[in-house]
Amino acid sequence: MNPITLCMKHYQSFLDKLKRIWMRFALRGVRYSNKYKKIDLIYLATDPWHMSSPGEEYRFAEINRLIIDKFGRVGSLLEIGCGEGHQSLHLRQVCDRLIGLDVSARAVERARRRCPQGEFLVGDIFSQEVDAQAPFDLVIASEVLYYMSDVPVVLRRMRMLGRNNLVTYFAGEMANLDPQVLSLPGVVSQMVEFENARWRAVWWRSD
Repeated sequence: MNPITLCMKHYQSFLDKLKRIWMRFALRGVRYSNKYKKIDLIYLATDPWHMSSPGEEYRFAEINRLIIDKFGRVGSLLEIGCGEGHQSLHLRQVCDRLIGLDVSARAVERARRRCPQGEFLVGDIFSQEVDAQAPFDLVIASEVLYYMSDVPVVLRRMRMLGRNNLVTYFAGEMANLDPQVLSLPGVVSQMVEFENARWRAVWWRSD
């Protein structure tokens, strides 16, 4: 390995370590809290959730496959917690119109650059801008229920906003979400697995 490559490798390793330290600090007190300002601070680092990893790319592809299989191509799709737009790029392939929503202005700015074919809003699911465009053919919330202070209220709000709904969350570690999500009327669930990672995908129709 030449000196420049070795130097870059060490530098990247240092950056990854720094990001891990920052995430441990930034995530304190964030789960199930609605602390939107702290979530915005997390995006001082780019790709803080490692959405460009092979595991996440696999999950994106599997969710797209599930959407097509269960709902077909949809007209309008609301993505709650779109982050920097990594999954938005994939979701845009299965809908005619994608509306991404996130509480972080930093994340939304990056999502607009990453996925210019989508429309992106800063705010939460109770904002008037979201109301003005509802109902959506599909509302999806991937990996975001952990950061909502009242999950049942959020799930009811999703049902109001979308004709169809889909959520994903980690299985096992976050299994405390199962009683709240799987108790909804008419839900169907399926596991998505990649190496040692397991997610639960849950979907239901609002009508």
